[in-house]
Amino acid sequence: MTGSRTWFGLCAFAIGVSGLACSHEQKAPPAHPEAPPVAVRRAAPPQPPAEVAQAPEPPRKEEPSIYFDFDSALLRPESHDVLQKVAANLRGSQRAKVRIEGNCDELGTIEYNMALGEERARAAQSYLLHLGVPKGRLQTVSYGSQRPKYPGHDDDAHAKNRRDDLVLR
Repeated sequence: MTGSRTWFGLCAFAIGVSGLACSHEQKAPPAHPEAPPVAVRRAAPPQPPAEVAQAPEPPRKEEPSIYFDFDSALLRPESHDVLQKVAANLRGSQRAKVRIEGNCDELGTIEYNMALGEERARAAQSYLLHLGVPKGRLQTVSYGSQRPKYPGHDDDAHAKNRRDDLVLR
């Protein structure tokens, strides 16, 4: 009797497993597939955020600027002299303020360059605070790569656009 039970169990198992197999009929691929569309209209690329696209035009007067290495927000040694002169001007006038505008070259994404420009502006702000300039007289803003001062797509233009502009007001 155990032999017939085993045999019955194996048969029931085999039938159950075969029932789990493909339960619908396979269809053959169409003999003539649809032709791809001749022309595809693509959506326009997304526009940058309004605050980036509407950045004010840079001032054309010569304001002090400091420059940065590629992909860096570390102040160069020559930047210290420029920032010390700006700090002296601010300490000499009770009402003077400075806007530190962080800028980048065109390499990298808009978002990355906005963040790097902010880091660069804050590096200069930190140094000016260390020199004794009150925080209320300092403002930082990042324009990323949206306001190149030097046109061109070569290494020289890129190096000149990696900068902070120090706008005295």
